[in-house]
Amino acid sequence: MAFKNTSQRSWWEKESMSFTRDLIVVGSGITGLSTALFWKRRHPQARILVLDRGFWPTGATGRNAGFACFGSAGELVDDLVHESEESVKDRLRLRLEGLDLLRNELGDEHIGYAMTGGYEIFDTTDDPHYRESIAQMPRFSKWVEEITGVPNSYESRTVNGYPSIFNGLEGYLNSGMLMQRLLQKVSEAGVEVRWNTPVSEVMAQKVTLSDGLELAADRVLLATNGYSSTLHGETAVQPARGYAFVTKPLKKLPWHGSCHYNRGYVYFRDLGDRLLIGGARDVDKPTETSIENEINPRIRQWLIDFVSNQLNVDHNWEIDTEWTGVMGFGATKTPECRKTSDGVYLAAGLGGMGVAIGMKLAQNMVQLLDEEQGG
Repeated sequence: MAFKNTSQRSWWEKESMSFTRDLIVVGSGITGLSTALFWKRRHPQARILVLDRGFWPTGATGRNAGFACFGSAGELVDDLVHESEESVKDRLRLRLEGLDLLRNELGDEHIGYAMTGGYEIFDTTDDPHYRESIAQMPRFSKWVEEITGVPNSYESRTVNGYPSIFNGLEGYLNSGMLMQRLLQKVSEAGVEVRWNTPVSEVMAQKVTLSDGLELAADRVLLATNGYSSTLHGETAVQPARGYAFVTKPLKKLPWHGSCHYNRGYVYFRDLGDRLLIGGARDVDKPTETSIENEINPRIRQWLIDFVSNQLNVDHNWEIDTEWTGVMGFGATKTPECRKTSDGVYLAAGLGGMGVAIGMKLAQNMVQLLDEEQGG
């Protein structure tokens, strides 16, 4: 009987590919790739390897709805119920600075960015959450002005018959273009990226692949967001699955720009002559802690009913493409950026705002890596 060893490697493979890297990054989303890019710029001679389990990023980066948003008034009101003003304001700053960094680093034209403005819609003006959001609107506008210099970013409006709060600084982008541009920069910088490379274990100076191959590194960063708890038990970040779909072309589409509903749980936007809509995770939150890319029929039906009954599009509209992606949420919406007790670096828990904060989180992680290693 032949001896089976799936992790066997030739002499030449061991000699030329099994050397110790300066940094191994597990996860090729915005945070992982940006950390590799920024670290390479600081340390041009560093040997950096990025690993991802899929043919392309399989988490939230390539599966989001392409929103360049930083927080509706309703979401901020909800956050203040659970956290201090200082924490909520600091996170708003993180998001605004992160979006600015993303745009400057990649270029608006390369990521399909458009500052369309965004609407948060409410069913009626009698909604207590609407009244509280309106009351807090000047406060939130002042926060944004302190950070950006732009006054009165939140304002009361009516859109398509719904009372709403408009945010002129929000917009959307093309997530596919974003990934292509970021990958181009990473490749040009000399960072090695390996796809279809699932990882079974991460340690302070070693990564073990699912086939048993062990790769050594001076530092290991886990940047898998919602998947992080499957590889490290110390993180508080848990998966949160999100669902989205795009309709077939519509003749009647009265919605333009980025739109939110129900404290940010539902989000929708125009995609040319199509509608892109997602969210409603709160319809069945316990089920949506899964990392499996399966569609929850309850959430799907809720969104179908919402489009049919409230968005005033074609009566005979149809779904063209639908998918799920996995986000990561921690004890709060503020991400983890730290070194664990066993020496693994961790960047995760972006709270559904990876587009806004992913690159800023990477910048913070690079600073931590330098501090921990003496610069």
